Amino acid sequence: MLRLFPAFKILFVRNRSIITSLRRVLGFYPTKLSLYSIAFTHKSASFSINGEKVNNERLEFLGDSILDAIISDYLYEKYPFEKEGFLTEMRSKIVNGDKLQELATLIHLDSFIILNNVSPKGKTRVFEDAFEAFIGAIYLDKGYKTTYNFVINNIIKKHIDLESLEKVNLNYKSQLIEWAQKFKRELKFGSFEDPEHYKQFIAEIIVDEEIISTAKGPSKKEAEQKAAQKALKLLS
Repeated sequence: MLRLFPAFKILFVRNRSIITSLRRVLGFYPTKLSLYSIAFTHKSASFSINGEKVNNERLEFLGDSILDAIISDYLYEKYPFEKEGFLTEMRSKIVNGDKLQELATLIHLDSFIILNNVSPKGKTRVFEDAFEAFIGAIYLDKGYKTTYNFVINNIIKKHIDLESLEKVNLNYKSQLIEWAQKFKRELKFGSFEDPEHYKQFIAEIIVDEEIISTAKGPSKKEAEQKAAQKALKLLS
């Protein structure tokens, strides 16, 4: 059984207000409190268990996959006549970094996050990572069905306007190509399999022979879209 170091015992066991706050977010009482303590621990605030550093990176990896599966499952049922391209684009609109940051704030996850010395610029990623790790914690605590119900009922139906989202253009790759043509810049896309993660890809955006952004995704297409989105932010 995972043992928490004293600070987390105080935070998650003695301080009942935190547990109550989690209950308000989740809609149920968490069972495995240690999972949630880890989910909210940024790598800058890592702690040690048996000599190993512990933070939310592993839960983030798991939560990212579970969230993708849930959103894919939901969209597949909601849009029975739409093709793969539409479903993929809609999923990307929901699980992109900006949206996850917004959702983390809307459900008040920001009040739980523990971190040290992170620049304001880096906090966007902190919220995104915490949200995904939180989903991973729910999955390990309660299973897929409860996690699915939480995401759909507490996130999608409360905070996502799918009808409006359908009209949003998030084809960042095409936007980046248009930018390069407009300003006569040399643009290249590079992608390859992530050597550390099975069925994960890394994409690179190269402008005038310089790599300006990278991103990961479950397919080359999604990785390129994420990298292109980052590049557009840097270039705007």
